[in-house]
Amino acid sequence: MARWWHAQMMTQIKGRPMVRRRTSLPVRRARRSLVLPSAAVFGAAAVASVIASTTPAYAAGYSSARFGGDQGSPALATPFAVYFNPAAMGGSPARTQIVLDGSLALRQVTYTRSPSALSPDDPNRINEPLYKSANTGDATLFNVVPAPFLGAMSNLGTKNLRVGYAGYIPFGGSSDWSKNDKFAGSSLAPGAVDGPQRWANVSGQIIAFYNTLALSYTFEKPHLTLGASFSGIYHSVKSVRARNADGSDDLTSVAGSLKEGRSYLAATGFNLGATLGVYWENEDRKLRIGASYISQPGFGETRLKGTLEQQFGTDSSRAQVTTIDLLQSYPDVIRLGGAFRYSDQWEIRADAAYSRWSKFKYQCVVKPGEKCDVNADGSEMSGNEIVLNVPRKWKDTIYGRAGLAYFVGQDTELFGSLGFETSAVPVRLVDPAAIDAFRIDVSLGGKYNISDHVSIAASANYLYYLPVETNGTAEQYRYAGASRSPSADGDYQAAILFFNAHVIYGF
Repeated sequence: MARWWHAQMMTQIKGRPMVRRRTSLPVRRARRSLVLPSAAVFGAAAVASVIASTTPAYAAGYSSARFGGDQGSPALATPFAVYFNPAAMGGSPARTQIVLDGSLALRQVTYTRSPSALSPDDPNRINEPLYKSANTGDATLFNVVPAPFLGAMSNLGTKNLRVGYAGYIPFGGSSDWSKNDKFAGSSLAPGAVDGPQRWANVSGQIIAFYNTLALSYTFEKPHLTLGASFSGIYHSVKSVRARNADGSDDLTSVAGSLKEGRSYLAATGFNLGATLGVYWENEDRKLRIGASYISQPGFGETRLKGTLEQQFGTDSSRAQVTTIDLLQSYPDVIRLGGAFRYSDQWEIRADAAYSRWSKFKYQCVVKPGEKCDVNADGSEMSGNEIVLNVPRKWKDTIYGRAGLAYFVGQDTELFGSLGFETSAVPVRLVDPAAIDAFRIDVSLGGKYNISDHVSIAASANYLYYLPVETNGTAEQYRYAGASRSPSADGDYQAAILFFNAHVIYGF
């Protein structure tokens, strides 16, 4: 068998630099971590709270905008309005408020790769026992992940003006799959220790970290507030996956030498985004309505710059690290919300969102400065500029939530809600790096005013994803050229239990 060497790659963990060491196994996992910049008034604190965290994908696609639990809505005048609807700041008390919010998510995923997913270069090898055993069966993921939000808003001593700042991650995801101990130390199939899902994902992170400055102005007579925000957005993508040059999931070549390799990608970028919002309340503030439009990051396609290292088992020499660009597009989002206090004790709340995930057509790795021009079958239109392409072709999503709040006196609030969100990922293109399905949300929590200056809130939230069965429809191996990868056919189950808590200080 060919002499194997691969680098054990570790992404930065709490400020420690990446290190590489030689091993007899393929590149394994990129451990969970994010190092995020932050700036503005509370920038230093934002860095401290975010630097050691990763973010789970709560919702359709990579959306993770669940800040504040049920307190985060386009119609609620909390500091979370900096993201959800900057105009809603106009309904806040005439003072300064600072919020520190955190979620702790327990994410569990099971993927069963079926025999129909086997993607050998030579179909005659499909029944080889070792090949089949190493490439089918259960893969599991259980991640415990924190996600922070830091924000503030103030009237700056004026009557109708509000300004705000927040640091947060509305788009992000992380994964760290369990090992398959059956193949630990195997010399015949060393890569199989990373699990049958490894052809799509061994581990990785994808995040968009926002630093947002917001402004609103209230017109008193119509009780109408207009708002806008401007965001600097830092992007980071890290991914480790198994890969062969021909797009197959072969363990060995026909001659019997080890063939399975690894691909390690790391890319970062920076761009801008903006939000426009409107907020209205009646004279006694019992009825409040808000709406906002949140632009795409970069107002379109984002280009991240980074490196790609692909080591194939058939290569006897170490692969070169190449400079690449990663192209992808996030959605723009329309949000709408309302709240009605119909008695001293009860309030009805509802909000909805429409996310244009259809903008997310691919994650395409190209040579620096090049475009991702592909045909319908995934092949490159011309030239040799595409290094690796992952077709996404996602769909627009609809999110809806309705809930009740019950007020026990002036200082205690109990709340709960029920919601849903449609899937962004077509069944034919779901894979272990992008798992999504129709989702049902349940939330229960409470809020308590400790004093005139301090309030705390906490909630438990359960997100259940309907099971997905691809039933032989997976398309990954049907593409051509750099777009081809092994099939991700099989069964998917996912659920997230997350706890949210925050403290708001006002003065």
